[in-house]
Amino acid sequence: MQRFPAVLALALSGALCAAPALAQPSGAPDQAARVVNTYVYLMDGSNNRALVSTNFWRNDAKYDDRAFHRFMEVLAALEKKGFRMDPKAVIDSWDKPAPYARCYVYLEDLQVAQKAKGSVAPGSRVWCSGAGISEAEIRQSDAQGHVGQVLQRFDLMLGKARAGGK
Repeated sequence: MQRFPAVLALALSGALCAAPALAQPSGAPDQAARVVNTYVYLMDGSNNRALVSTNFWRNDAKYDDRAFHRFMEVLAALEKKGFRMDPKAVIDSWDKPAPYARCYVYLEDLQVAQKAKGSVAPGSRVWCSGAGISEAEIRQSDAQGHVGQVLQRFDLMLGKARAGGK
Protein backbone atom coordinates (compact mmCIF):
# COMPACT_ATOMS: atom_id res chain seq x y z
CA MET A 1 0.00 0.00 0.00
CA GLN A 2 2.91 2.36 0.59
CA ARG A 3 3.94 2.23 -3.09
CA PHE A 4 0.57 3.30 -4.50
CA PRO A 5 0.60 6.85 -3.02
CA ALA A 6 4.24 7.29 -4.08
CA VAL A 7 3.46 6.16 -7.65
CA LEU A 8 0.36 8.35 -7.70
CA ALA A 9 2.34 11.36 -6.45
CA LEU A 10 5.04 10.73 -9.06
CA ALA A 11 2.47 10.44 -11.86
CA LEU A 12 0.63 13.55 -10.69
CA SER A 13 3.82 15.60 -10.49
CA GLY A 14 4.81 14.39 -13.98
CA ALA A 15 1.43 15.42 -15.36
CA LEU A 16 1.64 18.84 -13.74
CA CYS A 17 5.14 19.43 -15.05
CA ALA A 18 4.11 18.40 -18.57
CA ALA A 19 1.05 20.66 -18.62
CA PRO A 20 2.84 23.86 -19.70
CA ALA A 21 4.40 22.11 -22.68
CA LEU A 22 1.00 20.87 -23.82
CA ALA A 23 -0.67 24.22 -23.21
CA GLN A 24 1.04 26.06 -26.03
CA PRO A 25 0.92 25.85 -29.81
CA SER A 26 2.59 22.75 -31.08
CA GLY A 27 5.08 22.41 -33.87
CA ALA A 28 2.77 19.90 -35.56
CA PRO A 29 2.28 20.36 -39.31
CA ASP A 30 -1.51 20.70 -38.93
CA GLN A 31 -1.23 23.46 -36.29
CA ALA A 32 -1.56 26.25 -38.88
CA ALA A 33 -4.82 24.73 -40.15
CA ARG A 34 -6.29 24.68 -36.65
CA VAL A 35 -5.45 28.23 -35.57
CA VAL A 36 -8.19 30.86 -35.32
CA ASN A 37 -7.06 34.47 -35.69
CA THR A 38 -9.17 37.18 -34.05
CA TYR A 39 -8.62 40.91 -34.46
CA VAL A 40 -10.23 44.24 -33.61
CA TYR A 41 -9.60 47.72 -35.02
CA LEU A 42 -9.82 50.56 -32.50
CA MET A 43 -9.63 54.35 -32.75
CA ASP A 44 -9.28 57.10 -30.16
CA GLY A 45 -10.61 60.66 -30.18
CA SER A 46 -7.50 61.90 -32.05
CA ASN A 47 -8.05 59.31 -34.81
CA ASN A 48 -5.05 57.21 -33.69
CA ARG A 49 -5.72 53.63 -34.71
CA ALA A 50 -4.81 50.30 -33.19
CA LEU A 51 -5.09 46.78 -34.50
CA VAL A 52 -5.20 44.20 -31.70
CA SER A 53 -4.88 40.61 -32.84
CA THR A 54 -4.55 37.23 -31.16
CA ASN A 55 -4.49 33.56 -32.10
CA PHE A 56 -6.36 30.66 -30.56
CA TRP A 57 -4.41 27.46 -31.16
CA ARG A 58 -7.27 25.04 -30.43
CA ASN A 59 -5.03 22.33 -29.03
CA ASP A 60 -5.59 23.18 -25.36
CA ALA A 61 -8.80 24.81 -24.14
CA LYS A 62 -7.19 26.11 -20.94
CA TYR A 63 -4.39 27.84 -22.83
CA ASP A 64 -6.90 29.34 -25.28
CA ASP A 65 -8.91 30.59 -22.31
CA ARG A 66 -5.83 32.33 -20.90
CA ALA A 67 -5.09 33.78 -24.37
CA PHE A 68 -8.69 35.05 -24.56
CA HIS A 69 -8.33 36.73 -21.16
CA ARG A 70 -5.06 38.37 -22.20
CA PHE A 71 -6.77 39.66 -25.37
CA MET A 72 -9.70 41.04 -23.36
CA GLU A 73 -7.34 42.60 -20.81
CA VAL A 74 -5.50 44.48 -23.57
CA LEU A 75 -8.79 45.65 -25.12
CA ALA A 76 -10.10 46.84 -21.74
CA ALA A 77 -6.88 48.75 -21.06
CA LEU A 78 -7.00 50.43 -24.47
CA GLU A 79 -10.64 51.37 -23.89
CA LYS A 80 -9.57 53.08 -20.66
CA LYS A 81 -7.10 55.07 -22.78
CA GLY A 82 -9.95 56.25 -25.01
CA PHE A 83 -9.77 53.67 -27.82
CA ARG A 84 -13.08 52.33 -29.13
CA MET A 85 -14.15 49.96 -31.88
CA ASP A 86 -14.91 52.01 -34.96
CA PRO A 87 -15.62 50.90 -38.53
CA LYS A 88 -13.47 53.82 -39.78
CA ALA A 89 -10.46 52.53 -37.83
CA VAL A 90 -9.35 50.16 -40.59
CA ILE A 91 -5.70 50.60 -41.53
CA ASP A 92 -5.35 50.64 -45.31
CA SER A 93 -1.60 51.29 -45.37
CA TRP A 94 1.07 51.12 -42.70
CA ASP A 95 3.52 53.14 -44.79
CA LYS A 96 1.49 56.00 -46.27
CA PRO A 97 1.91 59.22 -44.24
CA ALA A 98 -1.10 60.02 -42.06
CA PRO A 99 -1.91 62.67 -39.43
CA TYR A 100 -2.52 59.94 -36.84
CA ALA A 101 -0.60 57.01 -35.40
CA ARG A 102 -1.25 53.47 -36.59
CA CYS A 103 -0.35 50.84 -34.03
CA TYR A 104 -0.55 47.09 -33.79
CA VAL A 105 -0.52 44.68 -30.90
CA TYR A 106 -0.07 41.08 -32.04
CA LEU A 107 -0.69 38.71 -29.13
CA GLU A 108 0.08 34.97 -29.27
CA ASP A 109 2.46 35.67 -32.13
CA LEU A 110 4.78 33.00 -33.51
CA GLN A 111 7.23 35.44 -35.08
CA VAL A 112 8.72 36.03 -31.62
CA ALA A 113 8.13 32.48 -30.40
CA GLN A 114 10.66 30.50 -28.46
CA LYS A 115 10.83 26.83 -29.31
CA ALA A 116 11.28 24.16 -26.66
CA LYS A 117 10.93 20.40 -26.56
CA GLY A 118 7.60 19.59 -28.20
CA SER A 119 6.12 23.06 -27.77
CA VAL A 120 6.34 26.63 -28.88
CA ALA A 121 6.02 29.61 -26.50
CA PRO A 122 4.43 32.50 -28.43
CA GLY A 123 5.01 36.12 -27.58
CA SER A 124 3.71 39.53 -28.59
CA ARG A 125 4.76 42.31 -30.94
CA VAL A 126 3.94 46.01 -30.57
CA TRP A 127 4.64 48.85 -33.00
CA CYS A 128 3.33 52.28 -33.97
CA SER A 129 3.94 54.18 -37.20
CA GLY A 130 5.81 57.42 -36.68
CA ALA A 131 7.31 56.28 -33.38
CA GLY A 132 10.80 56.28 -34.87
CA ILE A 133 11.76 53.07 -33.07
CA SER A 134 11.66 49.41 -34.03
CA GLU A 135 8.93 46.97 -33.20
CA ALA A 136 9.00 45.70 -29.61
CA GLU A 137 9.02 41.97 -29.02
CA ILE A 138 7.73 40.67 -25.70
CA ARG A 139 8.42 36.97 -25.24
CA GLN A 140 6.45 34.27 -23.43
CA SER A 141 2.78 35.20 -23.61
CA ASP A 142 1.91 33.00 -20.65
CA ALA A 143 4.48 34.63 -18.33
CA GLN A 144 3.25 36.65 -15.38
CA GLY A 145 3.18 40.37 -16.17
CA HIS A 146 3.17 39.84 -19.94
CA VAL A 147 0.08 42.01 -20.58
CA GLY A 148 1.54 44.79 -18.43
CA GLN A 149 4.72 44.75 -20.53
CA VAL A 150 2.67 44.82 -23.74
CA LEU A 151 0.68 47.82 -22.54
CA GLN A 152 3.81 49.60 -21.33
CA ARG A 153 5.38 49.20 -24.79
CA PHE A 154 2.16 50.34 -26.45
CA ASP A 155 2.15 53.52 -24.32
CA LEU A 156 5.80 54.18 -25.17
CA MET A 157 5.26 53.63 -28.91
CA LEU A 158 2.04 55.68 -29.07
CA GLY A 159 3.63 58.50 -27.08
CA LYS A 160 6.59 58.66 -29.48
CA ALA A 161 4.27 58.49 -32.50
CA ARG A 162 2.13 61.35 -31.15
CA ALA A 163 5.23 63.44 -30.40
CA GLY A 164 6.66 62.71 -33.85
CA GLY A 165 3.44 63.67 -35.60
CA LYS A 166 3.40 67.19 -34.19
